Amino acid sequence: MNRFKVLLYSLTGVISVILILFALNVYPTPGTDSRVFIPAALLYSHGLGLVNPLYEVAVLGMVTDAQEAMKFNYYVPFFPMLLGSLSKIHPGVKTVFFICSLFSIAGLFLYCRTIASLLPEKLTGPLKTMLLLSVVYLVTYLIPTVGRPETITVLLVFIVFLLYNKRKELNTALFNFLICIIFSVMFATQVICFYFCFLFFVTFELLNTDNVFKTVLINTARFAVIGLLFYVILSASPHGFTDTVNNVRLHASAAMTRKDRSVKLFIHYWLLAPLNFGFLVLFLLCIVFYVRSLLARLKKSPAIIVVLVGALQLMILYGIVAFILYASPTVYNATQFILPLSVYLFLNILSLPKSFLKTLASAFTIATYVAGSLVFLRVFILFIDYKNDRKDYAAARHIINRFVHNGKNVFVTVNLWPLVDDIKDIRFYDGVHIKKGDTLVLQQMYMPSADEILSKCTIIYDWRTEERRKFLGIPLTHTPQGYSFAVCRIN
Repeated sequence: MNRFKVLLYSLTGVISVILILFALNVYPTPGTDSRVFIPAALLYSHGLGLVNPLYEVAVLGMVTDAQEAMKFNYYVPFFPMLLGSLSKIHPGVKTVFFICSLFSIAGLFLYCRTIASLLPEKLTGPLKTMLLLSVVYLVTYLIPTVGRPETITVLLVFIVFLLYNKRKELNTALFNFLICIIFSVMFATQVICFYFCFLFFVTFELLNTDNVFKTVLINTARFAVIGLLFYVILSASPHGFTDTVNNVRLHASAAMTRKDRSVKLFIHYWLLAPLNFGFLVLFLLCIVFYVRSLLARLKKSPAIIVVLVGALQLMILYGIVAFILYASPTVYNATQFILPLSVYLFLNILSLPKSFLKTLASAFTIATYVAGSLVFLRVFILFIDYKNDRKDYAAARHIINRFVHNGKNVFVTVNLWPLVDDIKDIRFYDGVHIKKGDTLVLQQMYMPSADEILSKCTIIYDWRTEERRKFLGIPLTHTPQGYSFAVCRIN
């Protein structure tokens, strides 16, 4: 193994340790949609069924649970079921996020191994820099406390990518078995991920086939087996196939009415968001290479291939508009493909002859990786600050449960949910349903209007810290990144 490969694996190892540290310290504080999925996994690990009393749909019975039994039946169930099953050995928030970190680490090492196996004998300095920076950059997509199903699907998509590239080396029966198993699990984890991944899979099957009819027949059979396995997984889940499918459909219909899209939001989520900084640049570069390659392949293909592949591309394009661009925050439906996208981008840049296109693509990619690596460096520096500040998960959990446990008139802000030992104790502060004498626990992070709220209260426990965080005099954030909070009583 040459020095560069040793450096690549060593860097991946260091990053993996950091991900484990993040998980065990429950950092960054779980936000995004973690409370949609992780509470269900936690309660499942305790043998309390697949339920979630913290998500609005489950609480209000607005869409999927008219009986208000708090069922987790508004999303395909494999992700919380898997996390809950694996964490039964030691149920708890830390265990769940530690398992999430292992999935992220597995994906990162597979990426590293794949890249290392593709390296030519002589690699230029800029390409070496690109590869090293890509490892650091990719970590921003793999933060364990995000707590969404993409924690698993990022890995599953990449395994499909690797299996397809190894298809000629594998026994045909084994290849088909593995493909059907992985796709069925993907289908039961994140439906949109399966939609795109299977369409791309069949696209490349058709582009590389010697027998169109056989390829169509085989993939039709695969789809049937995947559908059957999907049915088995959902039927074995606590709420069964029919209840889950009906309520996933209702929930999806409600979700598709989202209005949170605009140019400003698009730029934020696709270009500036810390969890996928600069993704738009890589996505557009991959589209350029993909369209360029696809058109070149189709020019040499028979008419039947052109028609079938063209139909698949229309379905993909429709899916991008309908399932990704319908709301700006749903960029995660695209970012879960980041690992194969990164390998695909590297291979295409590597294969280009010296030209303006190669220089431009390399420059944009390296610039994105540099900026994204700085974003991750900021997250890591804030983690050190988080530990030094002592407003961390362990300390906050010890304090907050004294106030919340059995407190019928105690309301907490949403992102404090991981601290409460008994999820059934949690009542969220919504800014409306409170009255004189109620107690509020207000987290400092995510609460820009906390001072206005506190002016109407009597503070009974102040566990806040300095707002601005700096490193070497450089401001890093205007709010602390820990679990600092204030407990107050409404006057």
